[in-house]
Amino acid sequence: MKRKMTSSIALALTVLLSVMTFVPTAQGQQRLKPVADTGVVPLGPNQILRLTVAAGDVNGDGIEVRFGKAAYMPLGCNNDGVCKHGLSSQSLSAPVMLNPGEAASMDITNSGPVRGMILSNNQNVRVNAMIVDMTTGKIIAVLIAG
Repeated sequence: MKRKMTSSIALALTVLLSVMTFVPTAQGQQRLKPVADTGVVPLGPNQILRLTVAAGDVNGDGIEVRFGKAAYMPLGCNNDGVCKHGLSSQSLSAPVMLNPGEAASMDITNSGPVRGMILSNNQNVRVNAMIVDMTTGKIIAVLIAG
């Protein structure tokens, strides 16, 4: 009986110890959260939406970012001039790891209304979104977040 009880306690302690060592590992893997969203931006001919991300104050292993993009199609307008758009496509990039002093960018080239999003495991990223005229290279608009 004593031997059975000792074995049960040893087994319980082993399970408890393995769970306790697993929990910090699971907590260390932070989920990616949205850090910037351009909203729906209408692009004209020869225009792109360029998203850039730079690592801010990063300690240790760097940060993980993903670029999201969505394109919309017109669904019609009412008498007040309010136009409705429906989602026609969306995608999310593979994860990109940024260390201090590194940056990444993505161009969204769809014509018509588009949306750009940045997701990261660190809120200390600096994000710029700009509309660029590809024929002249001029920047038409800039959104700075972070």
